Amino acid sequence: MTAPPTMPPGYSVAVFGEIDSTMDEARRRAEQGNQQPLWIVAERQTKGRGRRSRAWESGDGNLLCTLSLHLHHSLAEAAKLSFLAALCVAETLDHYVGDAQRIRLKWPNDVLLDDHKAAGILLESAKHDTATTWLSIGIGVNLAQHPQAALWPATSLRAAGVDAPHPHAALEVLARRFAVWLARWQTDGFAPIKAAWLARAARIGAEIEVRLDKDTLAGIFTTLDETGALVLTGPDGSVRLISAGDVFFPDK
Repeated sequence: MTAPPTMPPGYSVAVFGEIDSTMDEARRRAEQGNQQPLWIVAERQTKGRGRRSRAWESGDGNLLCTLSLHLHHSLAEAAKLSFLAALCVAETLDHYVGDAQRIRLKWPNDVLLDDHKAAGILLESAKHDTATTWLSIGIGVNLAQHPQAALWPATSLRAAGVDAPHPHAALEVLARRFAVWLARWQTDGFAPIKAAWLARAARIGAEIEVRLDKDTLAGIFTTLDETGALVLTGPDGSVRLISAGDVFFPDK
């Protein structure tokens, strides 16, 4: 039997062979009163999901996990942790790939390896009481396998020519990076996270397309604002803030 992954001080872990969804388990634990930082990891999910309720394929050998947190922050502030999570996943891939230039972040919450999606992040939150927010951060990383048909071309570490670690080993790296960045967010706020995310941003300063529910916008990806919204500069110089949407590159 594989030993459970070792967590940083103050964090615990729950390990499952198969589960409906690590996100669903995080919610159940929160509803039962858990308030300690908890990583939930599973070998397989039967109802894994991504953004906008899209199915998330749970290939064997991939990292499927959720971090459950209780925070003394508003829902809006807690939502910025999607950028923190993306940074942590990128740094985890750095650990195995050995070339940070191959890893980029695509707004709002995808991690790219060689311009192909290698990981996705999903946040769910709720106000726990007047002082705290419950937040779950679901993370799927394609270590050994990747979907063949996806909205964005996908890859895995193995497909990219990198030895795929055991998911528990990858979680240990991820959890350590998360503990470091979360502590920094709690002391320094969003600014250092925003700067580090932008340094890794895919197509910053270049033309992108943003697909909304009923429209598609084209323009230059200029920066992020202080809320994490994408700042899009149109061909006529107009500036628009995008809080939700799917980003595509015109030449992909």
